Order: sequence, then C-alpha cells, then structure tokens
Amino acid sequence: MSLTVVKNLPFKWKVGGKDVREIEVRPSTMADVCDAEREQSPMQPNAFNLQMACRQLVRAGDFTGPFAPGHFKELRPAQFGVIAEAMREADELGEA
Repeated sequence: MSLTVVKNLPFKWKVGGKDVREIEVRPSTMADVCDAEREQSPMQPNAFNLQMACRQLVRAGDFTGPFAPGHFKELRPAQFGVIAEAMREADELGEA
C-alpha cells in the first residue's frame, strides 16, 4: 500500500511550464515540520502551510520538484485549499 494520496485538481495549475490537473502528496514527517518552521513561523499559518506543501508534494503532473513557494503564488486560496486537503488526507493515511 502506497502512503501517498493522488488527487485530481478541479482547476489547471501551471507548474514546471505545463498545466497540470493531478497532484501526489505524501504524509509529513517531523523533519518536514522542523524544516518548514525554520523557513516560516507557524504563527503565520498560510506561509507555513506553503512551506509544508513544498515538502509534502511528490509531484504535480510530471513535475517532481523541487517545489518552492513561488509555485503557488498564482493560486487562489480555495485552490490551495484543495492541495491542503490532500495533505491532510496523506497525513491521516500516514497515521493509520
């Protein structure tokens, strides 16, 4: 059983020069959390969540990263919410 979540996006996301509609995310680790905290304070939850997304995304379409906060700058909050939901699903899968 794979500990990743594959999710179809209800919107096109331009990543790596291509429009993608599918992402794959993995559960977070404490190393991810600590690394994200070094980059951005958890007291700024949106920026912190972007840092976590950079670490948890396995791929977007064929693009396998590395991911950076700039990849998300054109997304609307509701669009990022779809990615955040996939991250939560992956974390729940990792806890099972």
